[in-house]
Amino acid sequence: MKKIKITELPLYSSLKGLFTIGTDKDNRSVKVSLEFVEEKTNTAVENAETATREAQAATTAARTATTAAQTATSGATTAASNARTATSAANKAAYDANTATGKANAATSAANDAAGQATTAKNNADAATTAAIEATEEAHEATIAAQLATEQTIAALARLIPTGLKVESISRITYGNTAENRIEATLTPNGTMPNIIFISDNEAVRIDQKGRIKVVGIGASEVQIIPTCNTDLAKTIIIRVEAPTLRMVNTRKKLRLISSGAIRLN
Repeated sequence: MKKIKITELPLYSSLKGLFTIGTDKDNRSVKVSLEFVEEKTNTAVENAETATREAQAATTAARTATTAAQTATSGATTAASNARTATSAANKAAYDANTATGKANAATSAANDAAGQATTAKNNADAATTAAIEATEEAHEATIAAQLATEQTIAALARLIPTGLKVESISRITYGNTAENRIEATLTPNGTMPNIIFISDNEAVRIDQKGRIKVVGIGASEVQIIPTCNTDLAKTIIIRVEAPTLRMVNTRKKLRLISSGAIRLN
């Protein structure tokens, strides 16, 4: 057999069909297929690479989970803060709601009072309206009565106002005549107001308010007879006062004597 060096052996790049010597777990000598060892080694390497990748993926997932946890923690902190803020807002809202409820109750009570006052005011207004209507009716009745009284007064006054004046008086008086003479003034119709005034110029006679004539001198006086209730009826007369003269009989040859035999003067 020719001996050769290992270095002289041809290079074989595969472990397939190659074996080596070894011992098993019982320390027995056995041949070991290098192809088997290669397969196991490759499997182990693949498993290790898979495990490494899985570890890397797990690490990434862990980092992601950590980030998510940090984010969740921050969110939880924010949520807690928001919850505290919301709780405070809820408490304030509850306080405000209670306050609003109190105000609403007060407003309701005030509204009920106002409604009661409005009802009272309406009742008072209705009563006032009824009283006003009654007063208006009474005033209307009083107006009618006043109109009737006025008409009756006017009618009564009309009956009292004279519509005619009759004057009777002497037109000539002898100076020195002591007989009582007077102006007779009669108003018609009967029952009218008898108020009459007499106004004289006092040249020859004066007239008192009863129509009596007083001689004051020779001459003529203008006398006005005026009904005060109807001055349109006023009349004016002339009364003359003359010196006394002897009266002659119709033959103008003898003096006229009175029944006692004295001389008769005009």
